[in-house]
Amino acid sequence: MDKLFSKGWFIKLTSIVIAVMLFLMVNMENQAANQTGAGIPGITDGERVMEEVPLNIYYDEENYVLTEAPETVQVNMRGPQNVLTLAQVTQGQQEVFVDLEGEEAGVHYARVEHRGFQPDLRLSIVPLTVRVTLQERQTTSFPVDVELENEGDIAEGYTAGEPVVEPSTVDVTAAEGMVNQVAEARVTIDLAGHSEDFTESASVVLYDDAGNELDITADPPAVDVMVPVTSPNKEVPLRSSREGSLTEGVAIDSINLNPEAVTIYGPVDVLNEISFIDIADINLSEIEGDSRLEVEVPVPEGVERVEPEQVIIEIETTSEEERNFSDFPVDVEGLGNDYNIEFPDLTDNEFTLEVRGSAELLERLDRTDFTAFIDVEGLEPGEHSVPLEIEAPQNVRLPQQGMTFDIILSTDDSADNPDLEENEEAAENEVENQNANETEQVNNSNENDAENENNFNIQTNNESNQINEQENELNQEETEEENLNNQEEE
Repeated sequence: MDKLFSKGWFIKLTSIVIAVMLFLMVNMENQAANQTGAGIPGITDGERVMEEVPLNIYYDEENYVLTEAPETVQVNMRGPQNVLTLAQVTQGQQEVFVDLEGEEAGVHYARVEHRGFQPDLRLSIVPLTVRVTLQERQTTSFPVDVELENEGDIAEGYTAGEPVVEPSTVDVTAAEGMVNQVAEARVTIDLAGHSEDFTESASVVLYDDAGNELDITADPPAVDVMVPVTSPNKEVPLRSSREGSLTEGVAIDSINLNPEAVTIYGPVDVLNEISFIDIADINLSEIEGDSRLEVEVPVPEGVERVEPEQVIIEIETTSEEERNFSDFPVDVEGLGNDYNIEFPDLTDNEFTLEVRGSAELLERLDRTDFTAFIDVEGLEPGEHSVPLEIEAPQNVRLPQQGMTFDIILSTDDSADNPDLEENEEAAENEVENQNANETEQVNNSNENDAENENNFNIQTNNESNQINEQENELNQEETEEENLNNQEEE
């Protein structure tokens, strides 16, 4: 059938058939009219009613918006039957309208006009006058908001990022009062089942302050929304080791990573095993002044990607200063319980610790920030040279790191050490002599105490005898005095 309509001869033939049918229809009606009573109006005329005929409104659409007007009117037609029939067939060529071209904003009561109807017809339009309201046209731009639905139904472990809308704004053109009702332009995107970035075209819906949908069309009516979908991720710190030694006279003031942490993406079980990422080591021997290094962040095994892929290491240097800590103890690690250690070159196992760095850093440090030790684990008794190990804060230089100390290891087993046996025997003899001296001193002390006690007793007895003699003398004097008194009375 489509092929037939594409043929020119078929279209011409169809047109001729329709024309012949119309001709026959009109002639048949005319013949019927002539037979029933030619020239009698009541018989030759007829009436047709066309309901809900679209009413077109013409106005300045560039500057105004039509906000009130009837959509349809009723058209009553009277005339000859053949003309009424022809009007019925050619209905698409007829129009009823209101012409407000050149009119300004406001309420207008306008007469409904018509065109395209056969001249022999008498028309009446209901209503003949209509109320039409025009308002000034206003265009306002609104940002497009994205509402994400079913976020909980996205693929397990995945999250949706910030949507990207293109275009990001839409225009709303309407009467001022209608535009003022618009509070939001929104599109809705369903996330269910998505596990990767996707783009959708979504219709823009306008809402008022109460969340009610408005019957206003945005321009454009639809926008493209790209939603990034990210796999599970976590943030981990970066770690950079150092190798080599600084040039003499150069001190590290600060070493900063920018950024200090990165985001890694991948399966949850892989992410759980990663707590930090090591980046390229900093070769201190190559640092001669302030430096700025760009290094790649390695992607750990099983991780999909790392953001950012590069970091910057900023190194600030300054002149080197020196600070010493005297009488610094050397700790010994790995020394068995039955071992003794001796440092022939040290006093009380202490030395002077030399620390070099920036003046500001050295001022903040104290003895507790450092630990010096040697490891003697596995060494046999005898003389050894062992390296010194120093633990210290970053950004300092330790000239004594790795220097060696001479030590002598010995055990408590006297059978294996004759010198030690002699020393122990001498010590025992010394203890015995000391005990004998202490015993003799105690005995002498006891003898002296006894002699002193005898002397004290003799002295006490002498004093008692003297007191008795004095008492006897007093008694004798009293007796003589009493006898003398008796003689005087006689």
